[in-house]
Amino acid sequence: MTTSSSNLETAKLRNRINNLLDFTPEIKIRKLEHGTVQVNDYVIECVYGTWVCKDKSFYRRKSAVGYALCLIKNNTQKAKQICELDQKLQKVKTDIDFYHYHLRRSKPNRKITMSNRISADMPLLYDADSKLTQLLKTVEL
Repeated sequence: MTTSSSNLETAKLRNRINNLLDFTPEIKIRKLEHGTVQVNDYVIECVYGTWVCKDKSFYRRKSAVGYALCLIKNNTQKAKQICELDQKLQKVKTDIDFYHYHLRRSKPNRKITMSNRISADMPLLYDADSKLTQLLKTVEL
């Protein structure tokens, strides 16, 4: 009787373990070489300094990954918001880089103007960055 009860317990334990491990993840994220990321069938790769996912360009790699995750989950509204916020972040960052370049190479009167423009755009950069980060935190896996 002890042998059959231990066999029964072993069978129950195997059954529980098999049920626990009997799943396949819905979303697979893989890091490939050169910073490339694959999210299921979407490949995010760096092309001339921008991250490309399904013919969309992104300033940040994590934005492209979030976009791919939204497409997999059929959340087009959030994917569109990610695109818009990433483009806004890229524009503000490009403007600030432009102002820094001209700040270093300009005459004193022009330096004041460039410095003022940098000061005016820095809060926009922080705002766009924080909004994008908060939105990406809400993306479900």
